[in-house]
Amino acid sequence: MTRELRKSVFAPMKPKVIAWYQSISFKGLTLLVALLLMVVLSIVYVMETVGFRLSIQSAEQRVAAESEAVGQSIVQLGAKIEIAALSLSNAVETIESPDVLDSFFQNLLTSPAIGKFIAGGGIWPDAYDGDRKLLNSLFYTKNSTGSVERIDSYNNHLSAPYYAAEWFAPARWLTAGDAYWSQSYTDPYTAEPMVTCTVPYFSKGEFAGVVTLDIRVKALNTYLVEQGQQQGVYFSLLDRSGRFLAYPEPDRVMDTATEAPSYILSHEYSENEPSFTPIAVAINDIMAKRRHQYQTDKKVDLLAKKIVEHSLSISISYAISVATELLYPDENMSRSQPLFSLNVDTDPILNQAAFISAIRIPRMQWMLIQGVPQHDMYAQAIQLERQLLLFMLPVVVVFIAVTFIFFYRRIFKPLKSVREALAEQRNDEEFTPLPVYHRDELGALVYRFNQRSKSLITAKQQALKAAEAKQQFLANMSHEIRTPMNGIIGAAGLMQSESLSRQQREYVSIISHSAKSLMTLINDILDFSKIESSKVELESVPFNLHEIAKYAHALLRPTIENPALVDYRLHYDDAIPLTLLGDPTRIQQILINLLGNANKFTEQGFIHLDVALVQRDKHTVVVEIKVSDSGIGIPNEKIEHIFDKFSQADETTTRRFGGSGLGLTITRQLIELMDGGIHVISKEGLGSEFVVTLPFSMAKSRENPSVSHLMAAESASCEPPFIGQRCLLVEDNNVNRLIASQLLSRLGFSIDTACDGVEAVEKAQRELFDVIYMDMQMPRLDGVGATKAIREMDGINVDTAIIAMTANVMAADVALCREAGMQGHIGKPISESDLYTVTIQAIEDNSAITMQS
Repeated sequence: MTRELRKSVFAPMKPKVIAWYQSISFKGLTLLVALLLMVVLSIVYVMETVGFRLSIQSAEQRVAAESEAVGQSIVQLGAKIEIAALSLSNAVETIESPDVLDSFFQNLLTSPAIGKFIAGGGIWPDAYDGDRKLLNSLFYTKNSTGSVERIDSYNNHLSAPYYAAEWFAPARWLTAGDAYWSQSYTDPYTAEPMVTCTVPYFSKGEFAGVVTLDIRVKALNTYLVEQGQQQGVYFSLLDRSGRFLAYPEPDRVMDTATEAPSYILSHEYSENEPSFTPIAVAINDIMAKRRHQYQTDKKVDLLAKKIVEHSLSISISYAISVATELLYPDENMSRSQPLFSLNVDTDPILNQAAFISAIRIPRMQWMLIQGVPQHDMYAQAIQLERQLLLFMLPVVVVFIAVTFIFFYRRIFKPLKSVREALAEQRNDEEFTPLPVYHRDELGALVYRFNQRSKSLITAKQQALKAAEAKQQFLANMSHEIRTPMNGIIGAAGLMQSESLSRQQREYVSIISHSAKSLMTLINDILDFSKIESSKVELESVPFNLHEIAKYAHALLRPTIENPALVDYRLHYDDAIPLTLLGDPTRIQQILINLLGNANKFTEQGFIHLDVALVQRDKHTVVVEIKVSDSGIGIPNEKIEHIFDKFSQADETTTRRFGGSGLGLTITRQLIELMDGGIHVISKEGLGSEFVVTLPFSMAKSRENPSVSHLMAAESASCEPPFIGQRCLLVEDNNVNRLIASQLLSRLGFSIDTACDGVEAVEKAQRELFDVIYMDMQMPRLDGVGATKAIREMDGINVDTAIIAMTANVMAADVALCREAGMQGHIGKPISESDLYTVTIQAIEDNSAITMQS
C-alpha cells in the first residue's frame, strides 16, 4: 500500500456529533445496566424461589411444632381424664353403696390438675339389665360456690332416657380400658356446652353401664386462647362431626336461636362468614375422606347401623365415623397427626392473609386448627432477602462501573468514532474509507472493511440491476405474450363452437392445444419466479377434494394420445371427510402437474390416481396422493435430481417429450409450503410412482366447499347467468375486444365498449352499468387512472364492480388494481370459467379482489 493511501486510510477524522442515546457507549452502558438488573433479579428470583421456599418451610415446621405442643398438652389432659374415668369404672364394679363415691368425686372435681376442666360426672347403669344392675344412676356436679353435689333425679322414671344419648350408645361396643369422647352438646341443667368422656364398666364380663366425666368446653376455650396469645397465633377446636369446641370468639360460633345455646358446625359458620369457607371446605374434605374410606366396609356398616338403633340422636354418617374409630383405632393414640395446611387471603379472626394448619388429636378424635398471620411467617424470608440485596447491590454496581470504564476506553470510544464516520457515508456517493485510530484488531478489521466495501457495493448494485431487469423482463414478456395469446386462444375457442369440417376442427384443436401448451410454459415460469421470491400466499378455504381430483383427472383425459392403450383410472377413498380447509387452486395445480408428467412419459400401460386417508384425528387429516404410471421410469442415479429447476431425468427428455423442467420443481415447492412431502419410487423402463402426503384441517360443518372452475363453467354453460345486465368493456386491442365481447355475450351481457380510459370515464358518467371490465395498459388514460377517476367523480357508477381484464398478472399489478378500487382481476388469455367466477365474486363481495390468471 502506498504512503498516500496509507495516510488517507489511517488519518483521523473529526467525529460527527450524534445524539447521546444513539452512541455505542450509551448502548454498552445500557447493556451493563441490564446485566446489573439481571443479577439483581437473579438474586431476587433465588430468594423468591429456593430461599423463600426454604424459609417458608422452616416457618411451617415451626408452626407445626407449636400445634404439636398444644395438641400434645390436650392429649395429656385427655389421658388424665380417661385414667380417672377408668379408675372409677374399675371401682364401680365392686362398690355396692353410692355413698362411697361421694369422696371420690369430691377429690376428682376439685383436683388442681384437671378439676377446672371437669364440670361433673356420673355412673349410668345399663337400663336393659333390669335387676342385675349394681347401682342406680348417679350424677355429681359443682354448684355456683364450687361445692360438689349429687343428683339422683336421673333415677326418676320420667327423666330423659340417658341410655339412648349420644355419649352412652357407642359405649356398648367399647372394650375394657377404652374411652369414648362425645360430640359437643349443651348440658340440660347448666345450659353450658359440654363434652363427655365415657368409659364402660362390666359385670361378670358383660356390659353393665358407663362412667362419665363431663368436660367444660368453656375451660378448653380459655386454655386455647391463652396458648394462642402466648405464641401470637390463635387456636380453634372441633369435634369429630365438625362442631366447634373452642374458638377465639365463642359467640360467633354459637347457635343462640334456642333457649340453650350450643356450638354450630363448621360449614354452618361459613354460611355467615364467607372468609371461613376455604377452611370449612378443607375440614369437610378431611372428614369425608375418612368416612368414605371405610363406608363400604361391611363391618363398619353393620356396627354403624347397630349404633343408630340404640340412639335417638346419632345419624348414620356420624355412626360410620364412630364405628370406624371403634373398629380401626389410630395406631398411636399419644401423638397428634397432621391433616392439612392452606393459605387464605382473609382470615375471619386475623382479618388478614393467614396460614392455616390442622392436626388430629387421636384420643378424642378432635381437630385442632391453628391460624398464623402470613406476615409473621414471611418476615424472616423478607428480612433475609433485603439484607442480601443491600450487600450485593453495591458490589455489583462497582463491578459494572469498572467494567464500563474499561470497555469504553478500549472498545466503545473507538467504535463510536468508526460509527460516526460510517454514518457520514451516503448511498448515492462514492465510498469513503473509514478512519482507523488504533493499530490493533479493531484497526485491522476496519482496514479490511474498507477494502471489501467497495467491491461489495459494486456487486450489490449489479445484483439489484440484474434482479430489477429480470422482474421487468418477466413482466414485459408476460404482457406481450399474453396479449396475442388471448386472441389466439379466444378465437380458437369461439371457432370450436362453430360448425366446422372435420379437418378444420382438427386444425383449430391443434392451434388451441399449442397455445395452451405455450401458456402452461409461461405460467410455470411465473409461478417459479413467485415461489423463488416468496410471493406465493396460500389460501385456507373450504373445498371438496373429491371434486378437485375428479376435475384434474377429467381435464387430463383428452390429452392422452392413445386412450385405448392406457388404463387411465381414479380411485378415491370415501373415508376422507367431505370438506377440508386448504388452497384448492394449488392442490389442483399439483394434481395436474403430476398427471401431466405421467401422461408425457406413458405411451401405453396405465396411469392411476389414488387418493387415500392415512391418518385422522379430531381436527386434522393426512391424505396420501399417489400418481403411478407404467412409463419410461427414472434411473436411480437421476431420481434425486428430478425436482431440480430446469432439469429432467435425461438431457434427451426435453427434446423428445418437451417441457420446461419446472413442473416438478413447482410441485415440490407448493407441497412443502403446505407442510407436506413428496417422494418418488421408480425403476427405469417399468414406470414411476409419485407419493404426496398432505395434512389438512377439517372444515366446520357450516362451511361450504368452494366450487371448482369446472363446476363454475358447467353452471355458466347451462343458462346465461347475466341476462338483462349491462357491462362496459374497456379494451384498446381490437382482437381482444372482439374475443371478450363474444365471451361476455355468451354469458348474457348487453355490452358497450370503450377504446381507452378517457372514453370509459365519459361513458361511466352518462350510463349505469352492472359491471365494468377494464384493461390496464391503454393510450391516453390507462385502466388504473380510469378506475380512480370513476371512483372519485361520485357518479352513477361509483359503486359499480370494476374487474381488471389484462395481461399484467404480476403481484404488483394485482396490488395496483386493488389500490385503484377494482374488485377483480382476470389474466389474459381469458377463459369463460374464469370470467364467470370472478364476475360472480366481484358482484357479490366488492370489498375484496379476486385474481384468476
